[in-house]
Amino acid sequence: MSEALQLEIQTCALARTRRIERNRLAEGPDLEETLADDDIGALREAVRSITHIDPTDRWVEVVAAAVLSLATIASAWSAYQATRWGGVQAAAFAEAGALRSESVRASDLADAELTVDVEYFAIWLDATTTGNEELQQRIEDSFRPEFAVPFDAWQATDPFVDPDAPHSPFEMDEYSLTAAQEAELLRDQAEVAAADALDANQTGDNYVLTTVLFASVLFFAGISTKFAGQRVKLALVILGIAAFAVGASILFTFPVQ
Repeated sequence: MSEALQLEIQTCALARTRRIERNRLAEGPDLEETLADDDIGALREAVRSITHIDPTDRWVEVVAAAVLSLATIASAWSAYQATRWGGVQAAAFAEAGALRSESVRASDLADAELTVDVEYFAIWLDATTTGNEELQQRIEDSFRPEFAVPFDAWQATDPFVDPDAPHSPFEMDEYSLTAAQEAELLRDQAEVAAADALDANQTGDNYVLTTVLFASVLFFAGISTKFAGQRVKLALVILGIAAFAVGASILFTFPVQ
């Protein structure tokens, strides 16, 4: 029983008692019964006026409860998706880091192979200049397969006679380092993984934003039931519905993990 109802009942009972005491001796028992009936009728009317709920207020409360339920579900879903996308972000960043490490390893290998090719070619060129055919042949046999192909193509251009020939095998189109190509490929893959991580981070932030928006819906719908004024209740519920509509329309545009 509400405090207002209890107060109204106590007031009616006190008034009834006082009237009966004042008029008992002068008017007799019939008036006492009449007063009692009148007091009971007044009490019933007071109870009816207090417990009566306006249909509009009931409708507002039902809508507020529905909005609260939907906002709670949407907020929980947004929080769940934000957590999932956080995991995607962490995995993508880890993959990007691993690919960068592999790219650096392949790049270091390519630099080492280039250094070996340059040193062997310098020794071969010195042996050729000095006429040391034995050393020249040993060096040629020691060339890496990747360098032997462009070296043979370079020799076919007769570089010591033709002034227009390339100055070294390193200028030939045939010369390429597989490790360098692998390093470039891994570097590109790392950039893609890093971009995916940033996209996942942004998506997670978007879900967090909708969680905050749905929290405002919970606030408006929840506080609306605490006001007695019908217009205030209705205004707060409308604000909650509008905020929920905005949040839901944004939520449906996000990817799902």
